[in-house]
Amino acid sequence: MFFLAAQFKRLLFCTIMLFSWASEARERLKVGLALSGGGARGMAHVGVLKALEEKNIPIDYIAGTSMGSIVGGLYATGMSPEDLEWAIQSVDWDDALKPSAKRQLKDYQQRQEEKDYFADLEIGISKKGAKSGTGLVGDHKVMLELQRLVGSFSEQDFNQFPIPFRAVTTDLNEGEAYVIDHGDLAMAMRASMAVPLVFGPVKHQGRMLVDGGMLNNLPVDVVKAMGADVVIAVNISSPLAQVNEESSVLAVTYQSIDVALVQNTKRSLKLADIVIEPTLNGIDASMFDRATEMINDGYLTTYQLSDQLSPLSLTDNEFITHLESRNFLPREIPSRISFVEFTGNKRTSTSRLMARANDLIGQEFKAKVVQDFVDQVVAKEEDIQVITYHVDKNNEQNKGIIFKVQEKRWGPDYLKFGLKVADDFDSNTLISLLVRHHRYNINSKGGRWINDLSVGSVLSWQSELYQPLDFESKYFATANIDTIKDTRRFYEDLDATGEYDHKKFGFGINLGYNPNINSELRAGIWYQDESIVPVINDIDFDTAINRTIGLKVNYGYDTLEKVIAARNGYDIRAELGIFDRVQYLSFDGFKRFPFFEKSAAHLRLKFDFTDLVNNHEFFKAYGGIDDFAGYPTQSLLGLNAFLFELGWHTPLDSLDLPIIGVPNLNIKTHWGNVWQRNINIEEMIYGFSAGISFDVQDTVMFLGSGYSHDGEARFYLRLGTGF
Repeated sequence: MFFLAAQFKRLLFCTIMLFSWASEARERLKVGLALSGGGARGMAHVGVLKALEEKNIPIDYIAGTSMGSIVGGLYATGMSPEDLEWAIQSVDWDDALKPSAKRQLKDYQQRQEEKDYFADLEIGISKKGAKSGTGLVGDHKVMLELQRLVGSFSEQDFNQFPIPFRAVTTDLNEGEAYVIDHGDLAMAMRASMAVPLVFGPVKHQGRMLVDGGMLNNLPVDVVKAMGADVVIAVNISSPLAQVNEESSVLAVTYQSIDVALVQNTKRSLKLADIVIEPTLNGIDASMFDRATEMINDGYLTTYQLSDQLSPLSLTDNEFITHLESRNFLPREIPSRISFVEFTGNKRTSTSRLMARANDLIGQEFKAKVVQDFVDQVVAKEEDIQVITYHVDKNNEQNKGIIFKVQEKRWGPDYLKFGLKVADDFDSNTLISLLVRHHRYNINSKGGRWINDLSVGSVLSWQSELYQPLDFESKYFATANIDTIKDTRRFYEDLDATGEYDHKKFGFGINLGYNPNINSELRAGIWYQDESIVPVINDIDFDTAINRTIGLKVNYGYDTLEKVIAARNGYDIRAELGIFDRVQYLSFDGFKRFPFFEKSAAHLRLKFDFTDLVNNHEFFKAYGGIDDFAGYPTQSLLGLNAFLFELGWHTPLDSLDLPIIGVPNLNIKTHWGNVWQRNINIEEMIYGFSAGISFDVQDTVMFLGSGYSHDGEARFYLRLGTGF
């Protein structure tokens, strides 16, 4: 019965339209298009539009939700389906939806912080207490991509677009759907796609707005209210998953949210005259890499409904006339950027921002250039959440760019957290909680205060006051305090014979220089002290670093593409110490070489050489999975050391596991040794290690084993950050 009723409804609809056109040849029915949300699946909308144009079907009104608002909004400004296809696929969606900036945009110090604090969860501290950001994904990259796609134009009334348009959102405070019909188009799109938890709400037109799909995922009623006689509804929302008594709390929570979305979509489908539902089999809301497939699916599905759509079709001449009446919305694009201004910034110095922006003035306006500039500023100025921009004129009627800065609302102090768990099933198990405190922009040049605290097996407090000496942060000065205490075991050969506390203290003042974004050079006067206190034994140690003062020079160079399982780049750290009681040179560097599609090899060189010390004094501790696998962690003590290492890692794609994902296979072989004084090539230790590592929500989990000749096989467990 339902099938017959549906067929009768379609037949009646076609009959009415044919009768209307026959009796009113000069006046056609107005066609509206409602585009639903659905994440990446919304790319199918482009295929639908392509097919509708090929079938000479005019669109007079458009309303969209979430991804539907992006595709619909761009089409409403005059883009052709071909332009749309290029525009949507030109976005690196995976990067745009990542919570942090690309590593290549960060400076050297920021890259080192990533090694200890991979996760991007950040807690803000202010006079009002502690609070966090409102979304897991950063705002600025998505907003920049939308601004690049939309461009700059002066028209703010969506009714005056080549095709009148509406973006559907949800007003969190009013608890109702809110339809945006004017204002900044990119901001309207951004509000419409603000999925709760993933994105924070958007403050727009005095309201706190989130994804419109919560209340109106398929805005058929909105299109009808605009004046459409006939509504074509395109539904690309994901079907409901299946839950049962074994489903997780997270799965049930997601399903509960999706149920509300599906129900409001079903209500809207009943109001539509024609429904297009691309199948999109096996494609979920996150699969942006399958754009071509989704566009083709939308295209073919539309052609399968040719009988229903044909009454809406115009003749070739009529459709050409219709297209010509839909002029592309003119953009306000300056030939040259005559000036740059910043508004909205309170904690971040305008002088500092202008120092970064001066290179834009006089350049030819290109959206990609402006986008890259904003990306760089937000990556380096960590007090800023998002920067938007628009083209404007100054008093001399020259065109330039006004940047609107939105600083983080949860500052001005920030906390990040990390975890460090390590066990070689022989020496002490290491469990430490890491906390980092940041305070940015303590003055106009961007001075910052950083505190690192470790609580657990390692007790430490490291504090740095970092002061740029110029607005470009090329030169800087620092004041540092380091205090560290950890407990270690003492070994004779491979047998544990006791335990001792290892304590370090130091403070210094440095001058520094950043040759480029990848490197840092600093030198300063330091006082350092180090002591080893027996806990379970009476073995006495003398340390090479003992109440000594002198010059310390550090150099770092980091071009790794990412922190975990990088496939190319360098990571080099070197330190030279010239003190009254000791002189030393330490070096640790490696290079990654990509092989095949996903694998990589690495070459590592590490050494410590000391002078002006007595034979019985202690300087460095080696041993464990990081260098000499097969020996207990930190069991090899000496004044001089050398290590040469070759390694290989490759993802095991065939073992894609739930939650923890694809593991990496890591294999290393090493050659070297640790000596107290006399370096002897004939005493070199060699061995190998292998293990499986996982990147679970930016937290490393590693399980492996290692062997060194003259040592023995050992197993190692790592969990957390800071390795």
